Amino acid sequence: MSFTLQGFGPFLHWLTLVILCVLPVAIGVVLYKLGGLPGSIAAARGHPEAAAINICGWMGLVTLVLWPVAMVWAHLDRAPTRGSPSSDSSRSVVGKLQQVSQRLAAIEAELTRTTTARGG
Repeated sequence: MSFTLQGFGPFLHWLTLVILCVLPVAIGVVLYKLGGLPGSIAAARGHPEAAAINICGWMGLVTLVLWPVAMVWAHLDRAPTRGSPSSDSSRSVVGKLQQVSQRLAAIEAELTRTTTARGG
């Protein structure tokens, strides 16, 4: 007595067809979600480089190295950008500018006194 799969033949054909049709679609959906995950996390956190992180995430699917980099980058806290200094540094810059402008005004006053004293 031997075991044959003839009774399961039509079922196995349909099961194979479903697996061959559903599995690539499921893999595509998973890859789509993974590729966009770092970018969506960065955008949700308001990261200033969210577009670059998104590109890095998609390129990470190809290289397999950039995707973890993009995930770490998306979770890093934002550093103050160069265009908007923090309040402490802006106060120090304003103080320095005031000192320089006072020194410049003193130099200009000295120059005008010197030129008027010479008769020129």
